[in-house]
Amino acid sequence: MTDTVPPVAAPWWQRHLLDVLVGVGALAIIGSAGHLDTHGAERGIDPLAITLGLVGLAAVVARRVSPLVSLVVPCVALGAYLLINYPNGPTYFLLPLGVFCFGFHAARPLAHRLMPVAILAEAACAYFGGGDDTAVRVTIMLSWGVAAVLLAEWLRTLADRAIERRNALQQQQKRAAVEQQLELARDLHDSVAHALTAITVQAALAERLARDQPERAAEAARAARLAGRDALVDLNAIVGSLREPGVAPTRPQHGVDEIDQLVQRAREAGLLVEVERASLHDVSDEVQAAAYRVVQEGMTNAVRYAPGAHVRLTMESEGTELRVSLTDDGPAPGASVQPAGGGHGLVGMAERVRATGGVLRHGPLPDGGYQVEARWETA
Repeated sequence: MTDTVPPVAAPWWQRHLLDVLVGVGALAIIGSAGHLDTHGAERGIDPLAITLGLVGLAAVVARRVSPLVSLVVPCVALGAYLLINYPNGPTYFLLPLGVFCFGFHAARPLAHRLMPVAILAEAACAYFGGGDDTAVRVTIMLSWGVAAVLLAEWLRTLADRAIERRNALQQQQKRAAVEQQLELARDLHDSVAHALTAITVQAALAERLARDQPERAAEAARAARLAGRDALVDLNAIVGSLREPGVAPTRPQHGVDEIDQLVQRAREAGLLVEVERASLHDVSDEVQAAAYRVVQEGMTNAVRYAPGAHVRLTMESEGTELRVSLTDDGPAPGASVQPAGGGHGLVGMAERVRATGGVLRHGPLPDGGYQVEARWETA
């Protein structure tokens, strides 16, 4: 928290209530000249008394620029008013107004030191000012001053809490924006990596078969074209939402129904894919999207690092647990294997699964091959 309370959005009447009170007080002080009885005071209301009251009120208006001025000037003006022994009147409100403004706008440690000093000083001026009602004046100074301190502290606490809530909301929004950016980055990585892997494999196949088996070469070229088209659809959806002003970016949401397309592309890329799956339609959209990306990343890695492998995809739901597993038996004999890269696919996949309440395990198998397994508790 800062020493000075930052401005908090509030209705107009709340932000300018003190200014309205200053205006009312000025009218009351000016109008008091002909209405206040001296009641034993040494002097009646005269131009000096009115000037002291108006100067003190004018200083209250400067509370946001200089809180110290809003305390010292009203207290000095009121102290002079009391020592001259003017009659009781609206000028007494200079003390609670000054104390309140200083307590609300000044640095808290300084306010806690000076507010009691100001109240005691005004009580002393009331005492030494004399008059028949000295005890009443001293009581007014002490009680009104303490009330102003309590009110300022209470309202300042409310303002501080409002600022804390606002800052917490801003931090939450920033974290949400960062998480959203990470999700977009993961989706872009998954879509582009999967598409480029499929395109590379199919293009190499088409190049190899172009002379001897033109029909198969055409099929490979078609598969590469479809993979590129699907990747462009995902990219356009994300980039298009980013370009719309005032609209939160959205991600393409894929579900388990689209996993068959991933399996088909993996087969076209040379993998021997066996699928065993149960009905997963009761699973939430977020978990379905994460399961889709797990299968996508697993298939992409198998095409890269285990070409021609036999891959078993298992998707099953047992009780409250959802399990998605991809297991390959390693590259086919004589297959051209890409060197292992330093990408972030598995890291992003683990983050995605964890974000949806799941657990991801992956690693090489003792007898060769590789396994990726994700589990979620769906209840």
